[in-house]
Amino acid sequence: MKTKRKFLTAVLMSVFLMGLMTGCDALKETDEKIQAVVDAYKSADSEAFFKKMESNSASAVGLECLLDSVKSGNTEGMNAVYQKVHELTKDVEVSIEKTDSLDVNVTIKTKDASKAIEEAMLAAAAEGPEAFADMPGWLLEGLDNAVDKELTCTFDSRNPDLKGFSMASKHEFLEALTAGAYPYLGCTMTTCIDSADESSYYMVANNDTVHYSTDYYFLSLEGLEYTDADLQELENEISKELVNSDGIQSGILRGDNYLAEYMFINYDEASNFTLSQLGLVDSGNRSAEISLKATVSGFEEEGMTCETTDFGSGVIEKRNQK
Repeated sequence: MKTKRKFLTAVLMSVFLMGLMTGCDALKETDEKIQAVVDAYKSADSEAFFKKMESNSASAVGLECLLDSVKSGNTEGMNAVYQKVHELTKDVEVSIEKTDSLDVNVTIKTKDASKAIEEAMLAAAAEGPEAFADMPGWLLEGLDNAVDKELTCTFDSRNPDLKGFSMASKHEFLEALTAGAYPYLGCTMTTCIDSADESSYYMVANNDTVHYSTDYYFLSLEGLEYTDADLQELENEISKELVNSDGIQSGILRGDNYLAEYMFINYDEASNFTLSQLGLVDSGNRSAEISLKATVSGFEEEGMTCETTDFGSGVIEKRNQK
């Protein structure tokens, strides 16, 4: 029995030591992989970056376009946004700390414009259709107001993916690398115009998912002899119908010959209940998303003219090639 016990003890110790060594190797490999990702981003080396990060998410296309744009030096349209993002984050500081577990803590000192971009987008929506349609414009405005930020992300080395870290589960890390602009890098702007009732619809989408939109409904005042008091009374009546809640902001625009109502929606923040009340989603589907293709198809069936642009980023072409 003693001989057998000694044998089992030796086997258990051997397994323990192998596991310990494997764990150390995994930590070292994870450590090196993270640093390789950061270095590849700083040098805009797309090939090296995507050897360590899975490129199977919809947002990956935008990051590919950013790295390609930085290499090319293009500054037109959306490329100006890509250049600004990289300029803000090319010197990002990263420190990697190994823990007692098989987790690796990554502390990042970077710039963050996520809040400023949201504020710039809302301001553009309130300014009018041309301002909101200019996505590179309000993105650059937000990036101009980036602030310093430090955060810590955790990477798990227990089950490293053979293809690299999953982009889908590392949004916080990727947002830190891109000054908070990561969610917008692969986005397009779709404009739908209804000339019959003088309304227009603008949608910011990543692939087929609409994340933001602003609708404008115009009332022409041309030829109408409204006094200031009449216009104020009209505005008061319109105001009663405005919807303002989490993720939704509505307001009134007044021009020389028109009054307009606008409604901005952040679909990631607006409640399903409110969206269903507006007739945008099925009340029974709690995870409903707004499909760009389905929305455009419906608008075109109603006689609207729709156009989608990526402002020269190359996002549309890259997605068509995949």
